[in-house]
Amino acid sequence: MGDLSRLVELVLDIAKSALEEQGTFLPGSLAVDAAGKYAIGVAPHGGVDGWTLLTNAFRQRAAAEELRAVALYRDVRGRERGASEDVDAIHAVVELASGEAVQVFQNYRKNDAGEIVYDRPEIEPAPSVIFVEAARMAAAARR
Repeated sequence: MGDLSRLVELVLDIAKSALEEQGTFLPGSLAVDAAGKYAIGVAPHGGVDGWTLLTNAFRQRAAAEELRAVALYRDVRGRERGASEDVDAIHAVVELASGEAVQVFQNYRKNDAGEIVYDRPEIEPAPSVIFVEAARMAAAARR
C-alpha cells in the first residue's frame, strides 16, 4: 500500500486545506501522469455533477494511458454505522493504474472554539471506478 498510502495522505491534506480555507469545497482531484508529474484540479461545480465530470474525464485519460494514479475527493454528509445523525466528512477515492483502489472517509466537526477536529480516517479497499472502466472503454474502442 506504499503508493496508495502516500496518495491518501496527499489528497487528505489537500482536502483539509480547502476545508480550512473555505469552510467547504468543490470536488477535486490529484492526478499522477505517465511521467510521474502531479496535478491538482477542482471541478467547476459541486455535488454529484462535479464528481461525475471528474470521474469521466479521468476515465478518458486513463483509457489513453496518460495516468499512473488518480485521487478524487469531495465534501459530504453521511451517517456512520449505527448512528442516528449525519456527520460531515471528506470522502476520497484513490486508485492506481494497476487497479488497486481504496475509499477513504474522514469525519470532521467544529469544536466550541470553531476549530475543525478530524476523526481518524477510515480506509477500506474499493472497486476501481477509473482504471477498470478505462480498460473496458479502450477494449471496446479496439473492436
